[in-house]
Amino acid sequence: MKESFNGLNNSGRFTPRVQRYLRSCALLVLGSWAGAAAPREVFPPSNEIFRRLLADPREIQLSAAYYRLEGHHAGDMALGHSWGMARWHPGENRWALQWNIEAMAYSRFRLSGTVNEFQTIDFFGRLPLEIRWDRYSGKLMLFHESSHLGDDFIRRTGNTGFRYSIDGLRAIASHEPADFLRLYGGGSYLLHTVPSPDRGALQAGFELTSRELGLFADYPTRVYLAQDFQSQGRLAWNTNSRTVLGLRMGFKGVLRSMRLHIGYFDGHSPYGQFFNQREHYADVGISFDL
Repeated sequence: MKESFNGLNNSGRFTPRVQRYLRSCALLVLGSWAGAAAPREVFPPSNEIFRRLLADPREIQLSAAYYRLEGHHAGDMALGHSWGMARWHPGENRWALQWNIEAMAYSRFRLSGTVNEFQTIDFFGRLPLEIRWDRYSGKLMLFHESSHLGDDFIRRTGNTGFRYSIDGLRAIASHEPADFLRLYGGGSYLLHTVPSPDRGALQAGFELTSRELGLFADYPTRVYLAQDFQSQGRLAWNTNSRTVLGLRMGFKGVLRSMRLHIGYFDGHSPYGQFFNQREHYADVGISFDL
């Protein structure tokens, strides 16, 4: 195909020769940047640059919860983790930048005295880039989510569900104006979505944390109250609300901690296969920050 003077072919696209040139320039720039900005830390601890959101039910975490839903005993199990890959400290020491890899399986069970019914499971994969400056922090990520019904639920109801798969961009910012207060807000935009064509979502919330209670010398303990709000275009921007009151027990000298909490959820189900169903329930749970 004939090449035009400006490097475009007749269809308006870059010619193969120009594409090769652009790729070479991009690789050169990335290689130069990687050499000049070598990470100060490799495999650093996660949840230090941008701390985990305590009231978001779909936050990457390791947790279990029990509640009553529509007259039945139910339980959630979240098996997830965030792996710190590299950390940079550009410029002043107050700045920090970190790249993580996150994944989680988030499932619901209908509990009974004999065999528990596996109802649904959502899978998450995320590539977040986190940044912090003093009391400000932020998180920008590419993410993928899919949702599937459990075999037990399908056998009981005959409902085989539908294909649920979304990919998108999410950005969220956080500010800590005082030691006891954290405010955050952000949103997401879906690049690919099945089944709903609506692509936007908003999120906001706050966290209140007490001073160290002094109950145990080697286990710093604090009380916290967290509130999360989420609105999605596919749900006509109706708001999901999640409130959590908990006790956080840490381990002196390390980042790890354990949380015992009670909560209340009101809104559309956090599970993809049930996203158009309205739910409200109070729960008790335990979470581990590793």
